[in-house]
Amino acid sequence: MENEHRQPENDAAQADERMGDSYGFYARPSRRGLYTVIAVIVLMTVAAVFARGQWLRIHRAEVVGLVNKTRQEVLALAQISDKSTYFNLNEKKIEVLINSDRYLEFVAMEKVWPDGVILTVNERVPVANFLYRGVQYVISADGMVLESTTNIALDNGCVKVTGLDVRDIRVGSKIICRMELQMEAMQQILAELRMQDVLSKTAELNLTALENIYLVTLDGYTVNIGNADELRAKIGTVRAVVQELRRRGLSGGMIEATVPGQASYRPIQ
Repeated sequence: MENEHRQPENDAAQADERMGDSYGFYARPSRRGLYTVIAVIVLMTVAAVFARGQWLRIHRAEVVGLVNKTRQEVLALAQISDKSTYFNLNEKKIEVLINSDRYLEFVAMEKVWPDGVILTVNERVPVANFLYRGVQYVISADGMVLESTTNIALDNGCVKVTGLDVRDIRVGSKIICRMELQMEAMQQILAELRMQDVLSKTAELNLTALENIYLVTLDGYTVNIGNADELRAKIGTVRAVVQELRRRGLSGGMIEATVPGQASYRPIQ
């Protein structure tokens, strides 16, 4: 006799189907959630692409360190325009482009979120002339050769440098001396003369002997500063001595200033 309470097989199958439907009901939100996440990612990607190409375009560009060149000239050289964006500014590329101009030296680049950039450069200016084999070379304080001319009597207000033992000299490169210490001494002295605001009052810098470096002022004082050590104190001492000699009406003569803080004066005989 069959069990009256036994559930028919088709009833059990229907129960399984209902249970499957039940599980399916709870599984669908997970798939919808995944689609939502994908959609959000796609939208964010599109927004990022739009931002990189449009919203983050460079609208504010500053250049620090200019003397004679204009901001527009430097930005054009660095290939920064209204089409540049925050993300496509390549510092290494910009450094190479700026350094391709011998009058400029790249120092730093700072990007300012979201649409700005600040370039810091060192603009080289003529500070010295050096005569070599009949050619007058115009150089900057760091030894970069800016220009050359056959005009021997060049009058551009620059200091005349003498005594360099040159191995190689050409426009667009720094002077190479057989004695590297000569270039180091020249750079240090020119920088210190500029810092103490006496570069324009100096006629000549003689580097023939690095233990007895000579300066000649425009009004005829010849100054022995010894070596290139303690330049700030030595040149400061010379400034004070020259000022006093001028006050006394003494012109020309020899000033010995090889010891910082000390100086002696010998008038023209």
